[in-house]
Amino acid sequence: MVSHTQHTQDLADHEQEHVVAKLWELDEGTVTGIDDLRAASNIEHFDEVLEALVERRLVYTANRSLTLTPEGRELAESLVRRHRLAESLFSSVIDVRDDHAVESTACVMEHVLSPSVTDSVCSFLGHPKFCPHGKPIPAGNCCRSFSNAVEPLVQPLDQLAVGRSARIVYIVPRDPGRLVKLSDLGLVPGVAVRLQQKRPATVVAVGETTLALDRDIVSEIYVKKLP
Repeated sequence: MVSHTQHTQDLADHEQEHVVAKLWELDEGTVTGIDDLRAASNIEHFDEVLEALVERRLVYTANRSLTLTPEGRELAESLVRRHRLAESLFSSVIDVRDDHAVESTACVMEHVLSPSVTDSVCSFLGHPKFCPHGKPIPAGNCCRSFSNAVEPLVQPLDQLAVGRSARIVYIVPRDPGRLVKLSDLGLVPGVAVRLQQKRPATVVAVGETTLALDRDIVSEIYVKKLP
């Protein structure tokens, strides 16, 4: 059980991380005015949080301006990276249309994702360079290990090459009733499929069964390629 003292400390840490991330976002880590950061952060105890950041040597001040230290910039980049990857995951893959829900959930995720999980999410998404709002996503170690763009580990079935086999990972139908229809056809998570053709209709093989699927349904089925 989390103690009251630990909970209070966690909230303080989150506020400090929030301000650090906002400072990075305002000017990509360069000099920013204190008043600009205060307005962007929108937290009640801004001066106390800023003082704590200076004490932790994450930020230094000069002439009413702020600059991230190397340690502060490293922390800020990791927070922004987790936030924007979370936005990409919820908006692009899970297809959450509520912008407020995406933003508030991403704000939570930026504080809790471990480095290894963050890299897994990034690899899952195919090492995206921009979030859904067009803002750059700071690269991680997993991105730097690739010299060229790579395909996402999981992708819509309609992006699979003809003749390739893949396993269904999840289905995100815009019409929930489609799940029942797809289930009746044997198209459920865990099932292996083979894409036989894309035009004039999309045809997939499920075991010994061949199915013709509507194009909009195919785009809602996410798969992971088999060797």
